[in-house]
Amino acid sequence: MTVKDIKYKVEKKFEKIRLYNNVYGFQIQPNTKFTKGISRKEIDKLEPLFGFNFPWEYREMLLVFTNLDTPMISISPEDNSIVKYSKENFFYNYPEDYDKSRWLIDEIEEFKIEAEAALTEAGFDVSKIEGFIPMHNHRAIVVFKNKDLSPVISVHGADIIVFGNNLKEYLRYELLNH
Repeated sequence: MTVKDIKYKVEKKFEKIRLYNNVYGFQIQPNTKFTKGISRKEIDKLEPLFGFNFPWEYREMLLVFTNLDTPMISISPEDNSIVKYSKENFFYNYPEDYDKSRWLIDEIEEFKIEAEAALTEAGFDVSKIEGFIPMHNHRAIVVFKNKDLSPVISVHGADIIVFGNNLKEYLRYELLNH
């Protein structure tokens, strides 16, 4: 399945998505679409910001889309008239979110042993890691020298798991299974 296939399926799902007024937290709104991707030249300009070349799947994603076009919504279960809209993008947008997302890199560095243990257990050679790209909230792509690899980890302090063995698996899980 390509990133374009994932985009198509997710947008179809978003057409039918229902809001829940009995849960706390932000939800994706009905009829949300993905924003237009960026050009190869724009992607090339982002890589020096991180200090490494991006994995192929992340480049593919950025060419197809960069974010969601509608803010997420939170409806208070206690009083449905209290509605908030997220001021944050669903995915981190670069370069504007670079500084805002650095906390995640710092947390990964602080709990490097746990991150490496989770990745080793999943079969990745941690000696080949070049860096990390924060994606969404507390999820980050692990960047390896081999640009065919793009696992995504979920980081909550020392609680670190491999959330997807590659970016496409992560996108399917994060956007299609919820």
